[in-house]
Amino acid sequence: MAVRARVARRAVEVIGPVSWVVDDTGFAKDGKASAGVARQYSGTLGKVANCQVGVSVHTVTDVASCPLDWRLFLPESWDDAAVGDGLRSQVVSRRRRCGIGEQVRHRPKWLLAVDMIDELIGWGLEAPVITADAGYGDNAHFRAALEQRGLSYVVQVKGAG
Repeated sequence: MAVRARVARRAVEVIGPVSWVVDDTGFAKDGKASAGVARQYSGTLGKVANCQVGVSVHTVTDVASCPLDWRLFLPESWDDAAVGDGLRSQVVSRRRRCGIGEQVRHRPKWLLAVDMIDELIGWGLEAPVITADAGYGDNAHFRAALEQRGLSYVVQVKGAG
């Protein structure tokens, strides 16, 4: 069994979670050399900034929290299949320098979250209530994916006004 799967199982065993929290975190960066760095919105920073963004699923109680799974968000500008022909060779070169494999492509944050939830369940973990802020809750595809899996969830949805 993979190390992350063992750590996740142990964390759930010790913490006894009441929820899995889906969120993302921005990491401010100088320059453009780090994998996935781009000018993008970061809730952590509260603005659009040059940063990397990681998406994660944490197991939580009222007194404890532990990350169970995480992914680096790869913006479209880092996906040579998503950019125009004029930028493709530049993106391929940048990906190669950062060691990003050919199979790694841009995926929306909500889909990275669903991928991780599926992986956690595949590791034999039982999902408690899934919680997320409006960055995920406003996305109908995210909510539909949770419903299709029969998962309970409480997510923030912005008001209409």
